[in-house]
Amino acid sequence: MSFAMLETLDMESRLGQKEYEKEAAGLQRQLASLQRGLRDKSIPLFVLVEGWEASGKGFVINEMIRSLDPRGFVVKDEAEPDPIAQLYPPFWRFWRMVPERGKIVFLNRSWYRELFKDNRASDPKEKERFLKRFSDFEENLISEGIRVLKIFLHISQDEQKKRIKSLLKNPSTRWRVSERDLEENRNFQKALEAWEEILHKSVTPRAPWVCIPANDPRFAAKAGLETLRDFLDSCQNPWPLSSGSPFFFPGTDGSILQRIDLDRSLSPEEYVEKIKNLQELLLERQYDLYRKGKSLVVLFEGWDAAGKGGAIKRLTQGLDPRGYVVHPIGAPNEWEKEHPYLWRFWTRLPSRGHIGIFDRSWYGRVLVERVEGYCSEAEWSRAYSEINNMESEWIEHGYGLVKFWIQISPEEQLKRFREREADEEKKWKLTPEDWRNRQKWAEYEKAADEMILRTSTPGAPWTLVEGNDKRFARVKVVQTVLSAMERLL
Repeated sequence: MSFAMLETLDMESRLGQKEYEKEAAGLQRQLASLQRGLRDKSIPLFVLVEGWEASGKGFVINEMIRSLDPRGFVVKDEAEPDPIAQLYPPFWRFWRMVPERGKIVFLNRSWYRELFKDNRASDPKEKERFLKRFSDFEENLISEGIRVLKIFLHISQDEQKKRIKSLLKNPSTRWRVSERDLEENRNFQKALEAWEEILHKSVTPRAPWVCIPANDPRFAAKAGLETLRDFLDSCQNPWPLSSGSPFFFPGTDGSILQRIDLDRSLSPEEYVEKIKNLQELLLERQYDLYRKGKSLVVLFEGWDAAGKGGAIKRLTQGLDPRGYVVHPIGAPNEWEKEHPYLWRFWTRLPSRGHIGIFDRSWYGRVLVERVEGYCSEAEWSRAYSEINNMESEWIEHGYGLVKFWIQISPEEQLKRFREREADEEKKWKLTPEDWRNRQKWAEYEKAADEMILRTSTPGAPWTLVEGNDKRFARVKVVQTVLSAMERLL
């Protein structure tokens, strides 16, 4: 099937050297000015320069950056994942490339190359799955204020063959030709059909493709400069941010949290026996996960003083400390604020065979940020789908995900607050913010209910923990994590 986006391009377009130099100089001066405007307005930009091998991507990028302030951009390459990147889901390395506010990232090639690995492009289901992942990723970036420009440089099969031969003749450039380049030229028509479909299906109103005929390098460079100039100019105007679609819950009556049985408990004797046995098994399963290269993410949410820290402590007492990291999540720092909201969680993802434990998590956006007004309604409304997409990608890559909400009653919380006040060794745990949050119990309960309804999925369900009795809660947490480990194995 051919969608003819590339085949309609005028491949005979040419530009003389003098004409190019004159026009390029003017365009590059404009780019320098527009870059300063981008910086002043703190707008981040992702520029993807995609295309055939030997189509001139490096030359076009070099012409684009020639007059830019080098402190405001970086050029990255979509090469084969290095050994470290192979320990994570495919999009982990692209999240690490995301530009901070006011900066530009030029990417040589793009995430669309993932479709050509492991014959994914020839598998209709895999192809559609990855195309949706690309669309979700780009929409997430754009919704966070990052502009995305996608350029495709198109050359003919004969032109590609000529350029490859030229590179091979020169000992200084021979290394640039890979077996992949030769194979692409041999199977050019098949690859063309694949790219036509990819380009057609990945065009969106907020992240369109700009296809440029590149048989003549100077024409391609001028077109690339004009494209970047026009895009930077459009970036000077505010971009309407998307919000989540309305969501309704037919058949739900009352609070989910209020239906939790908080009278469940364990005696001290039962607790000691159970926790010891579970922790011994936990260590065995942790080693099994490591040997099989299986990763696990465990997150804790819940009320202030619900016992998250105590549950994490009992969980980690049964683990080898070399194989896990605990991430206490608070308000984002200044560097994290320069990136999309989910960036700081992608960069904390455990590698293959390891465990990541989050004391609070990415759900802060739909809890504290929603209730306290730290983000807009549009931002927290769309966060549910963004979070579901992120977790779904982790699970598809073989990660296990355990999500805990530890529930206590308002009366139990007050009792624990008073105990902390009276204990010199625990007084530091109680903050003015805890008391303020308590005054908004109903608002937090509503937010938590909606969070559980909208993000409890078959692959990543919420485990609601009865937390009035700490012993019961700790045993349930360790038992649940142990079961998740066994399912992964």
